[in-house]
Amino acid sequence: RGRPPQDEYLGPVAPLERSENRWVPVKDTSALVVTEKQVKSILNKMTKEKFGRLSDQMCDIPILSYEMLTMMIHNIYEKAIFEPSFGDMYADLCMKLSQTAKSAKFIQIIESDEEPPTEDGEAPTDGGGGSSHNIVYRWSNDVDTNDSEVVGPFESPEECVNAALADEKDCPDPTKRGDMELKLHSLKIKNGVFIKIMHPKDDSDKLYAVFFPVSKAEECGQQMSEIFLSERECMSNATKQNSFKRSLLNKCEDEFNKQDIYVDLKKEMKEYEKTKASLTESERAEKEEEFEFRRMKIKKQMLGNIKFIGELYKKDMLREKIMRYCIHSLLKLEEDSKTGRFKNAEDDEMDE
Repeated sequence: RGRPPQDEYLGPVAPLERSENRWVPVKDTSALVVTEKQVKSILNKMTKEKFGRLSDQMCDIPILSYEMLTMMIHNIYEKAIFEPSFGDMYADLCMKLSQTAKSAKFIQIIESDEEPPTEDGEAPTDGGGGSSHNIVYRWSNDVDTNDSEVVGPFESPEECVNAALADEKDCPDPTKRGDMELKLHSLKIKNGVFIKIMHPKDDSDKLYAVFFPVSKAEECGQQMSEIFLSERECMSNATKQNSFKRSLLNKCEDEFNKQDIYVDLKKEMKEYEKTKASLTESERAEKEEEFEFRRMKIKKQMLGNIKFIGELYKKDMLREKIMRYCIHSLLKLEEDSKTGRFKNAEDDEMDE
């Protein structure tokens, strides 16, 4: 008597006070390491004659997170750059992978009771730590069930949530997962705490949990997006940001836009010219041989990158405007804002 109805909203709930010593999970990267070894093994065996069989093996590798996707793209890209004569084959591989990885099955939507962003798009002033009567959404691209330690077992999702929100002294101690294979049951953010609920593959009635404050997501190695007001908007953004083509484009852009790939080498060579008189003939020969080796390696990398970007364009993996940008950059052309025509950009020193 005298208590408000149970469903009445009483305003934002302050996040729980948590001590520095409270348990937080440690990200398990063993699956990524195993997958990378598998990817490198397939790439090292790949030839045009074996492409069909080995590309099928590559497509059969389960992509469990965005980290795995970018690792796969990175390794393919490295092979394509340093084996330019096989650039068309690696472009075919990218095209094939873009079809199998199109759905981005590793994306998970997280329902949350956090405060929504303000009208001008600003994040909640509490840093995502409190709760409200709203339902909002985040997405994550690296949720896995391979945590080294878990809390449980529990008999219901409610018990998992209660354990996650309990004071440190009332929270059960974590236990080693060992060889137990777990499947994801659900994800949520409650009172500023990220809660992952899982169950053994052969026993869906027994539940385990992993949880930590949202503010410690980066420390725990858990990627999370910004807050979205609707599940549809959240899923649309997640699909766009985590597609194979988008990730490949990001890699192309990163490699192509490395400003003056020779810059460090040029600086070292200028310093060498100032001091080479004090070196012996054999020391000079050794240093100049090292410079030449590095120059040839960098040049090979740059030319391999340009060739591979061209092969990707031929397979319709890159848009025409991206190719135009690359051509203008290579020819050192810039657009005149008044006439719309292209002119030579000011550049004192051409690439070697």
